[in-house]
Amino acid sequence: MTFASRTPLPGKETSQPRPIGGAAKRRRRRLFVLLTVALGCVVSLLLLEVAFRCFWTLPPWFAEFQQAGMYATASDGSPVLQPGYRGTLQIVDRQTNVAINSLGMRDPEPVATNAAEKRVLVIGDSMVFGYGVEHDEALPQALQRALARQGVAAHVGNGGVPGFGSRSYVQHMQRLDESFHADAFVICGCLGNDSIDDTKPYSTVYAGLKVDGVIARGVRSSWRMRLAFRSRAALWLESWIVINKPSWSPLASVPIDPIEAQLTLGMPPVHKLLGGVFLDVRDEATTWQEGTAPVIPRLCGYLRESLVSARKIAGDRAIVFVILPTSRQTHVDRYAMALKAAGFEAGDYQRGLGQQRWLDAARQAGVEGLDATAVLQDAGTVQELFIEDASHLSARGCQVVGDWLAASIVERLR
Repeated sequence: MTFASRTPLPGKETSQPRPIGGAAKRRRRRLFVLLTVALGCVVSLLLLEVAFRCFWTLPPWFAEFQQAGMYATASDGSPVLQPGYRGTLQIVDRQTNVAINSLGMRDPEPVATNAAEKRVLVIGDSMVFGYGVEHDEALPQALQRALARQGVAAHVGNGGVPGFGSRSYVQHMQRLDESFHADAFVICGCLGNDSIDDTKPYSTVYAGLKVDGVIARGVRSSWRMRLAFRSRAALWLESWIVINKPSWSPLASVPIDPIEAQLTLGMPPVHKLLGGVFLDVRDEATTWQEGTAPVIPRLCGYLRESLVSARKIAGDRAIVFVILPTSRQTHVDRYAMALKAAGFEAGDYQRGLGQQRWLDAARQAGVEGLDATAVLQDAGTVQELFIEDASHLSARGCQVVGDWLAASIVERLR
């Protein structure tokens, strides 16, 4: 049998079979384009991040971001300094080195000391830590040198942690004493912001940074906030939004914490907290929010409670409370400028009243109080005694306070 060849009907064409694998090639081509675009976006974002890290100068209020990795979380959930941390801190043209030892202190590694050497633990916030000065220029080391000149061999430990208020650094005092074994304690209160820090009940550590207040709540609830802590480009964008379009910021939707709201009840607005001069208000019944309870007695009560706890921790060991002012308390012209910037009426405030209230709180807690204001106001200019932010002591300012403090406590250490 023969098979006749099939001839296409007129007007019809036979369909040519498509090459095998053509669809797969097109899919691979589309996938390649998508991967190329994605890779390009990733590279662009990386280059943008590198550019921001290299060329964007962090504003002063973001200086703490240079300390990423410096903080860790203690077993009780509190922020502490990360043992082994090494880094630098740039403030205007000043760069300082920061090294944290295995005890979580800004000190060299501990070494065995002889029995005759006294161990003094200095507790506080960034004023004790030495914000803007080198380790050997900070207040604890200045005190150690001054005690040596007084004939007292002492190892003075730096227990300062930036951002701590009185409740936090007294808790830290107990934690450090377990390993430091102090013979005496010096608790330093900063007039500039300790009362403000005492109204922030919750702190957290994210990306090695200590955050509190609304920022801490924002980090817990917003991926954008967490990204801003990891990325300089995102940080710039979020800061621009806060300034120019605040309603777009995730901070605008962070829920109010009822405990923090209670602690801050009646407090002045943020722009009026400059340098802590509001503590000098003449009328103790003053409140900055109508219908709320007086602010000053409550803030002094927080400090008093902290010092009562410190007194219990110290037991029969020597303990003093030292008031460290900013330049706004030590120099009359800076004080007047601070009142004006906050919009306060000068007649409603009495310079030095805040210090007296803190000394009264210390006395009520059974702790001797000392005020460094007078010695600093007579020792030199603001530029000599404070770093560029006019709030933290310079190397000379630390030494002035260290010399005065050594003369005040030397008899307790003999």
